[in-house]
Amino acid sequence: MEALNRIKLGISVLLTIILSATLGLMYLEGWDFFTALYVTIITLSTVGYGDITPTTFWGKVFTLLYIVCGVGAMAYTFASIAGFIIEGELKKILRLKKMESKLKNIKNHYIICGFGKIGKVVTKKFDNAGVPYVVVDIDEKKVMEEAENYKNLLYVVGDATLDEVLIKAGVKRAKGLIATVNSDAENLFITISARGLNPKLYIIAKAEAETTTDKLLKAGADRVVSPYKIGGMRIAEMALRPEILDFVSTLMDETHDMEIGRFTIHPESEVVGKTLHESRIRQRCGATILAIIKDEDNVIINPGPDVVLEAYNIVYAFGTKEHLQKLKEILGRPER
Repeated sequence: MEALNRIKLGISVLLTIILSATLGLMYLEGWDFFTALYVTIITLSTVGYGDITPTTFWGKVFTLLYIVCGVGAMAYTFASIAGFIIEGELKKILRLKKMESKLKNIKNHYIICGFGKIGKVVTKKFDNAGVPYVVVDIDEKKVMEEAENYKNLLYVVGDATLDEVLIKAGVKRAKGLIATVNSDAENLFITISARGLNPKLYIIAKAEAETTTDKLLKAGADRVVSPYKIGGMRIAEMALRPEILDFVSTLMDETHDMEIGRFTIHPESEVVGKTLHESRIRQRCGATILAIIKDEDNVIINPGPDVVLEAYNIVYAFGTKEHLQKLKEILGRPER
């Protein structure tokens, strides 16, 4: 916006010179306002018809002075306008206007607070998956430098701990929020603010220190992630069982489009009361059932064909997006 500020400054100075010159000529030459304004403008624009000219000595001196100042102000203003267009500021403003319009209408999206190392990874994953999201970061320059690398980037510049910033990002219409700023204290404030603005919001928060985990959960976070702990465990697993991780990573990468989904069986689903064999889930959707959670004390891993499916059972399944979408339709409420 620096170029835009230069343009505003140039126009303000130019208008001030025109008004001052008009009033000065009215006083020195005895002209009416319109005549003085007319002479001032044609003189500064270098048109100079010559039909009306100053006749007094001080009028001519005054004209010389405002010509020097006015031409300089005009040159500065037009140079700023040219720079504004050439530097892409106009394109930037149009993009921001378009983005603001999208921000007003976006819903069922995720808000990513913090565009640091972890925030960028999450953003890229959502961008590739076509998941709607809004990035919130206080550093506009950092976001703009990466903007070209994301197809669906929407962002809000501001402090994510402030309610008005979260509201601008659509927190009341959002599906979830991910707090990944560098400070545990800020993540805590973001969680508290977001939970207060949207009690149904699914919140995932990053914790640098282990002692912060409980505080974030008490503040309203649904899940808390410690990058250092997860990174350390992954390094250990790679050292102890590298072949297993290689296999899982191969299946879960973007080229294979494989995912793990979590679903709750709706009471009106057609599979309620049936066994896995009777429901023919595998044959109908192609997804593999990994586990079924009956309650906190009854978790069935790799369930057999005789396991009965009941309302509100939680099902974990593995498959492509298409497989999991079909499974969601089977386990959900039937269309009427």
